[in-house]
Amino acid sequence: MEKRRLDAGKISVIITLAIWNFIFLGTEYLFDNRMAYVTDAEGVVIAQSRILGASVIGFFLYPLFRRWQKAGIKNILLFAISFVFVICIFLIQQKISYQGIMIAGCLIFIFFGMAGGMIHKKVADLFAHNKNLAKAMGVSYALGLLLQFLNDNLIRWDVAEAIVLALFTAVGAILMTGFGEEKNPKIQQESVYSRKITGKPEIAGVILLANVILMSCIFAVLDNAVTLVHAEGSIDIGQWPRLLLALSGLLAGVLFDIKGRHFMDISMYCVTLLSTLCVVVIKLGGPFLLGLIVFYLSAGFFVIYFTTGFVELAGYMKLPELWAGLGRAANNFCAVIIGSASVAMLASENSMMLTVTSLVLFALISITMFLHAGRVKTDFALKESRRERDEEKREDDIRKFAGFVKKFSLTDREQEVMKTLLTSDKNVQDLAGELYISRAALYRHLTSLNEKTNTKSRIGLLQFYYRWKETD
Repeated sequence: MEKRRLDAGKISVIITLAIWNFIFLGTEYLFDNRMAYVTDAEGVVIAQSRILGASVIGFFLYPLFRRWQKAGIKNILLFAISFVFVICIFLIQQKISYQGIMIAGCLIFIFFGMAGGMIHKKVADLFAHNKNLAKAMGVSYALGLLLQFLNDNLIRWDVAEAIVLALFTAVGAILMTGFGEEKNPKIQQESVYSRKITGKPEIAGVILLANVILMSCIFAVLDNAVTLVHAEGSIDIGQWPRLLLALSGLLAGVLFDIKGRHFMDISMYCVTLLSTLCVVVIKLGGPFLLGLIVFYLSAGFFVIYFTTGFVELAGYMKLPELWAGLGRAANNFCAVIIGSASVAMLASENSMMLTVTSLVLFALISITMFLHAGRVKTDFALKESRRERDEEKREDDIRKFAGFVKKFSLTDREQEVMKTLLTSDKNVQDLAGELYISRAALYRHLTSLNEKTNTKSRIGLLQFYYRWKETD
C-alpha cells in the first residue's frame, strides 16, 4: 500500500510539472504573438526576455513563500495567484497596449517562477537520487509540449486558447494544494542513488551554475534567431518543431539515465558543440531550416540537462527549495542579460563578432564541464574507484605482512598462526582446529610471537601489528 501511494505521488508530480511546462510555454507563445501587434520583431524579443526575467524573481521568492505554507495559507495564496493569472491572461489576449501586455506578462511570470520553485522542490523530494530522474523530467517536458501543440492546433479561436490556459492553471493549483512536506531528499531511504557529489556540494553547485549560464548564452542566441524570424513573419515556422522539441526531451531523458547518468555531461557537451557550430553557420548565411532543426533538437536536451542537474544537486543541499529550480532560473536570467546584445549581434552585419563570442563561450563551457565532471561521479565510476582502492589496500597488506615477517623472523608455522589471528576472532580451541594443531602447540606459537614482538597477549599482539610500520 505504501509503495502504491508513493508511485501515485510520483505520477502526480510528473503530471503537475507537465502542466506547468505547458502553461509556461503556452503563455510565452501567446505573449509573443500578442506583443507582435504592438511592437516590431526586435521589441518582441526584448519583451520576451523581460518576462523571463520576471520568472527569475518568482523562483527566488519561493523559499520565502514556503514559510507561509506552515501557517496554513498556502492554498489560499495558490488560488489567489490563479485568479490574478486568469485576469492577466485575458488582458494579454485583448492586446490592450504595450505597457499593459508587459505588466500583465511580468505578473504572470513572477507567479510562474514561484509555482516552478514549488514543483521542482517536490520533484527533488521524490526523484533527487532516483535512477529515473532524467526520464521523469523528459516525460513531463514532452507532455507539456504535446499539450501546447494540441492547444495551438485543435483550438482555432484565440479566446479559447486563453481559456484552456486558465483552466489548466486551475488544475495545476489544485494538484499543488496536495503537495505535503517531504523529508529532505538527501536522507530519503527509498531513493536509488545513481550519482554522488565528491567534496562540498556547494562548490559543485557553483560550477554547474556557471556551466548552465554559459550554455544558456549559446541557446539564447539560437532562440532569439528563431524568434526574430517568426516575429518578422518572413518564414512560417508552424507548430511541427514543437514535436521535435518534445521528441528531443524524451530522447535526452532516456540517454541521460544510461548507467546512472554516467554519460550525461559528455552527451550535453556534444550537443552544445553542435549548437555552437549552428550559430556560426546561420550567421555566415547558412540555411535557416538547418538552424531551426538543430535548435529544437538541442534545446530539449539542454532543458532536461539543467533541470535534472539542479534537481539532483538539491538532494545534497541545506536549502533544496532554492537549488531545485535554479537551473530554470539561471536559464531565464541569461535570456534577460543577453537579450538585447544577442539581438544586436544577430541584426549586425559583423559576423566575426558573433562567431568569436560563440567560440569563446564554448571554450569556457569546456572548462566548466570538465570541472563539473570531476565533482560528480556515477555508481559505475564509484565502483571502479572502490575496486581500485581495494586492490591497493590488498597490496599494502601483503607488503606490510612480508615486512613484519622479515623484521621479527617469523617461522612458517608462526606466519600461518599470525594470518589466522588477523582474519578470525574465534576462540583458541577453534583456532587450533582450523590450523590442525593442538591447543598446547598453538599456545607455544603465541608465546613465541609475544616474545619476538615484546607483547603480553593475543590482543596486544594484534594491536601491535596494526600500529606497526615498516619504518619502525
